[in-house]
Order: sequence, then structure tokens, then C-alpha cells
Amino acid sequence: MSSKKISKIEVQKKRKNRYSIYLDEEFAFGLDQDVLLKFGLCKGDELSEKKIEEILALEEKKTAKERAFRFLSYRDRSEKEIVDKLKEIGYKDSIVGWVLSELKRLKLIDDARFAVSFAKSKIVSKPMGEYLLRRELLNKGISEKHILIAIEKAYQEKDQKTVAAELTKKQVKRYENLETRKAKKRLSDLLLRRGFSWDVINDVLEGMDI
Repeated sequence: MSSKKISKIEVQKKRKNRYSIYLDEEFAFGLDQDVLLKFGLCKGDELSEKKIEEILALEEKKTAKERAFRFLSYRDRSEKEIVDKLKEIGYKDSIVGWVLSELKRLKLIDDARFAVSFAKSKIVSKPMGEYLLRRELLNKGISEKHILIAIEKAYQEKDQKTVAAELTKKQVKRYENLETRKAKKRLSDLLLRRGFSWDVINDVLEGMDI
């Protein structure tokens, strides 16, 4: 099996924690400092093809995990969001699976926790009913078991009727110049788009003076 000699290891100018590795006087690849130290690489080392594959495999795992960390730095994410993002970048299934395992080990992702947090924040930022909330959670890849718990907790402080009524009160002024029937139709359509059931919509609109 052929091997190549490390002819130079050079710190990269723009990223001081990364190193450029030269094999047989030619640039071969860049490595994170941790990967370099993990394999104890030094100038003059002979690397077999198998060893180079091992080094690059660890480098790929590390960069994929760092991508996931950055993605999580903006807000909490579901497992599906992490998977979709890494696959979109181009990482293969084995790397994505390894990253997920690491994130779970570090307790950085948890679909049960995510579902509750996401549901509660949605009720505040964009008041909605169970149907729409369920659909959004499904789109995030959340299981039915976690969805049921998240929905229950989302409406603990305010039930769906209260959420719908508060939303309606905020919107009703927009239609004050319309006749009652048209105003109620507009409000009904809004509540329906927001995922409220017909029962909730009827209860809210019948109890309002429009």
C-alpha cells in the first residue's frame, strides 16, 4: 500500500485553529487543531491511504458537529431540522447519524423539550388553534406522542377559546366599517386559517358585539 509523507504543517492565516497539511510537498487538506492533536501528526510522518481516510473521516465528523452547533446557537431545533440542514449541506447519512448521537449525548437536542417550547412560543408570537399548531409540529418531525403533550401544555394557561377571543379582539377594529355579517365572515376566515375549530370560532363570534 502506498504512503505519503507529511512535508509541511502550516497554521492557516484566517483560522488559527486550523492547519494546512502538505503531503509530498503538495497541499493535501485542512484539519482542525483537535484532529491534528488526536492523531499526533508531525512533519515527516508517513501516512498510508487508510490512515488518511481515518483522519479525513474524523475531520468530517468534527466539521459537521460544529455546523450543527452553529445551527443550534440561533434557537432550539428538532432532530428533523438538524438532519435536514446537514443533508442539505451534503453530509452523508453515517455522519449525520453520528452528529445526532453526539448532540443527544450532550443533551443539546430533545424533541420532547423542543415540542413544548415551540408550541408555547407559537401561541404567543402567532396565536393559533390546535389544527395549525399540530401541523407545524408535524412539519418539524415531532412524533404524535410529543405533539399531544406539547399541545396540552401550550393551552394550559389559556385555552383555545381564550386565545381565539384575544386574537379576534385585536383584529376586529380592521373591520369596524363593514356590516356585521361581512365582518364576522372575515374574522371567521382568519380564525379558520389559524387552525381553530368551527366550534371555537362559533363560540367566540357569537359572544362578540361586532
